Amino acid sequence: MLAHPQATRRPAPSVKAARAALRPLGALSREARRREGAATAQQLVAIAVGDALTDAFHLARTYALSPQDLEQLHLVRLSGRPFPERIDDRAAALVCYVGNLLRLADAYGLSEDALLYHAEENYKDEIA
Repeated sequence: MLAHPQATRRPAPSVKAARAALRPLGALSREARRREGAATAQQLVAIAVGDALTDAFHLARTYALSPQDLEQLHLVRLSGRPFPERIDDRAAALVCYVGNLLRLADAYGLSEDALLYHAEENYKDEIA
């Protein structure tokens, strides 16, 4: 999640940090593009970011955070305000990771709201 030096920079999330976090997973590789049947880089990023957001929601659950909590904490990060005291370093890193993923999606012209919605729906289906 934090493989890049700008991964936790504030207030601006980092596209480079998101790519660095996804690289070891092979989520943005040519092989992934073939496997997923993605015709464009934008489609591949949509798939990779959507899957990563769903995984982030599962991890957030271990920190007693909901998907909505992650979204709200992402907005706190963007505002430049400090995270609430109850947010430890690992949860803060997760929030930064989510923000970096959303920044990557935005760089490819994808809707953050749509990605968050679909990732949350996938998360709900997986925990049901």
